[in-house]
Amino acid sequence: MSLGAPLWPEYRRSPWAGGGPLRRFLRRHRRRLLRWSPVALIALAVAILLPLAVTYQPLQPGNYGGGSFPGLPTGAGIRWVSQYIPNGPYLYVPVQRRPFALASSVVNRGPFPVTIVGAGQEAGSPFSPAGPVRYLTDAEWDLAHPGRHVLHDITLAPGQGIAIGMPLRIRYCADRRNYAGQDVFMVTVRFLGITHTVPIPWVDYGRPVVTNAPGGQPGHPGTFCPG
Repeated sequence: MSLGAPLWPEYRRSPWAGGGPLRRFLRRHRRRLLRWSPVALIALAVAILLPLAVTYQPLQPGNYGGGSFPGLPTGAGIRWVSQYIPNGPYLYVPVQRRPFALASSVVNRGPFPVTIVGAGQEAGSPFSPAGPVRYLTDAEWDLAHPGRHVLHDITLAPGQGIAIGMPLRIRYCADRRNYAGQDVFMVTVRFLGITHTVPIPWVDYGRPVVTNAPGGQPGHPGTFCPG
């Protein structure tokens, strides 16, 4: 048969055509097939959903972020700076003697609920944790005394968002003339039993946090060391 010949006539001449042998096979193995069908369906569902669970990441940055969070310590001199960045301001964090807080927000932009397991800094960050990460829901922003909850296993429905407050500290001596930037923080997400960690921009897609880079020794000119 050439490649251009129709397949239907060849199928009609097959010994399986007409339902004879095929019907006898189905009748003989009906119970076994019925017993296997749930397993096959589960295997098919796993094959379809597992790649989705591994790659699904619906979280996007919200429009809230900066150098303060309700109930957490506010650092000294933290401010938005517009110099040197043509595409928008960056958040400058001077070297701090005491713990301080940075804040951001995330929104579930996908069609399915996801669970936020936790949040933290990326590898090589100039900031170290100084306490448990906190969060506020959208509804709590309008309260006179909003609650502050520890961020752990929080499920966000589609369209739901939270503000995140991260207590941090700087442990190194810093060079006043050199800087280190951080574009994202890390959020650990669980979906369909699969957990993975994803980067989230601090605010509005790519407004970085900048601080003084490590360098120098205590007492050297141009060096600042936290107490």
